[in-house]
Amino acid sequence: MGKGGEDVTQAQPRRTPRWIVLGFLLASFAWAPIIAMSFTEPPTPLRTVVFVGALVLLGLALLLVLLDAVAPAPDRASRRWKVAGLIALTLALWAPTFSWAEPGEEPWPWLAGFVVAASGLAGWRSGVVAAVVLGGAAAAGGAVFDGAPLPSVVTTFGVALTVWAMCQALVWLHRLWWSAQDGREAQARLAVAEERLRVGRELHDVLGRRLAVIALKAERAADLAARDPDAAAGESRSIRDLAAGALQEARRTIHGEAVTDLPSQLRSADLVLRSAGITPSVAADPQMLAAVPPSLAGLFATVVREAVTNVLRHSDARTASIRVVVQGPVTTLSVENDGVRPAVGNDAAGGTGLAALAARAGAVGAELVAGPDGDDRFVVRVSRSAPSGRW
Repeated sequence: MGKGGEDVTQAQPRRTPRWIVLGFLLASFAWAPIIAMSFTEPPTPLRTVVFVGALVLLGLALLLVLLDAVAPAPDRASRRWKVAGLIALTLALWAPTFSWAEPGEEPWPWLAGFVVAASGLAGWRSGVVAAVVLGGAAAAGGAVFDGAPLPSVVTTFGVALTVWAMCQALVWLHRLWWSAQDGREAQARLAVAEERLRVGRELHDVLGRRLAVIALKAERAADLAARDPDAAAGESRSIRDLAAGALQEARRTIHGEAVTDLPSQLRSADLVLRSAGITPSVAADPQMLAAVPPSLAGLFATVVREAVTNVLRHSDARTASIRVVVQGPVTTLSVENDGVRPAVGNDAAGGTGLAALAARAGAVGAELVAGPDGDDRFVVRVSRSAPSGRW
């Protein structure tokens, strides 16, 4: 699926819980304008229309603040302006709501309590600011219009605490769920990245050697084309077979079926070296290979692939030897060739591949050493000791 389709499938499961939580919040806060309208009596129809319009605007401002409360990463500056606008609208309704209130009713403190609760859901700082401003306005309104500030203050903060506590638990659970979704998606992206690295590493290990041999045989076929067409045709057929084998191995690698067992890699190394015109010598007892632990055998197989690839790419070898030896608790793999070239830039004998292998060897408790041995020989050696003489 393309990137756009992937975004849609990921966004839909996230969007649904958000709308559910928002719906619950709207059902709770819808009582704010309803109560304000129910317990006031504007003196004229025109003032009634204006008052209802102001309550509609306040409801829209409440909606914007509640949207921020359930947003995964709201813009703080934008949120401050939304909360400030909501508080300003509430203060604008202070005088008419108090003066038009039915006897014994306190619609504005109820309205202020809902606004304080909504501001607290958006952020604790917003809640504190709203509580201070609207709490003070409630006290002033109670003193001016009712002659007693305490009932208005108690109503404001009682409504605010009740509504906030009822809704905050749901908002908190929604944010926790969102964080869990972020964690799962991060793990999924990490798994995809690790799989891509695995495929890339395996393709390098599996195909590098065969492609090097194909390049050598192609050069040989070009040289033989004019003076020995039959030999050139034989080299071309060999190139075809090697390419087919490389394609099969690439397909197995992509599907996680790459052959990494040590005996198979030793046989493949022998075949590839012979195809490149290098005389190989492979010494490894089958029973001894069967006793090598899987983690070490996998490392040895990878080292064989990399070392043989380097022999083909970076040497003028005529002979190469591969040996697996067990001496007491120490098991050692050595790959040696007699065609050292002078190191030039990225063609240095060690290569980044061997550097990466050294790190992989260290991860399983083994040690890898690679370097010249004498004037014309290069050796790659990896060894590991079994704890207390046992695997």
